[in-house]
Amino acid sequence: MKDQSVQEGMLIQLVAQSDQQAFAALVKMYRSNIFTTALQLLHNRQSAEEVLQDVFLKVWLQRSTLTEIDNFPAWLNTVARNTIYTAFKLSLKEKAMSAASLDDSLDAGYNTADPLLEKEYTLLLHTAISRLPQRQQETYRLIKLEGLKRNEAAEVMGISPETVKYNLDEASRKVRAYCLAQLPLGVLLLLVNIR
Repeated sequence: MKDQSVQEGMLIQLVAQSDQQAFAALVKMYRSNIFTTALQLLHNRQSAEEVLQDVFLKVWLQRSTLTEIDNFPAWLNTVARNTIYTAFKLSLKEKAMSAASLDDSLDAGYNTADPLLEKEYTLLLHTAISRLPQRQQETYRLIKLEGLKRNEAAEVMGISPETVKYNLDEASRKVRAYCLAQLPLGVLLLLVNIR
């Protein structure tokens, strides 16, 4: 156990210096537990893989502050738990939009206690959204940021709910792709092949 914590400490030092090989080793060390937990709670392999990618994207984006964390496994567990919870809420919200049975109290947005990290996420998200075609931007903003249901967004936009669903699916795919593309190539390849 002591050897693992020494190895982990060295990896964290290297990751903080943007070492992609160290990051790959850190991902390999923790990915199985995070993926298994996400799969058990979300009951969806694709959602569990997305959670895994999101967790390690957050680790990479916050790499410069990793050495300040006293207990990395506990911190990573908190990040994973919050990401899984957010994905679970999003899953419930998407099911509710389809069935129109869940109230608006669920919020799929990520909330972090770190204002700098929150600012970085927000900037990355807004940049990704601004690159979308106009209709997809509008759809994404109405549903993901303003919390409208699909039928409500369709009414506001004057289009069918099916078109709203298509626009949202496309926008979400493009936003995720853009965010992942901002990572260095080695990190991106690692996250894409994380299974």
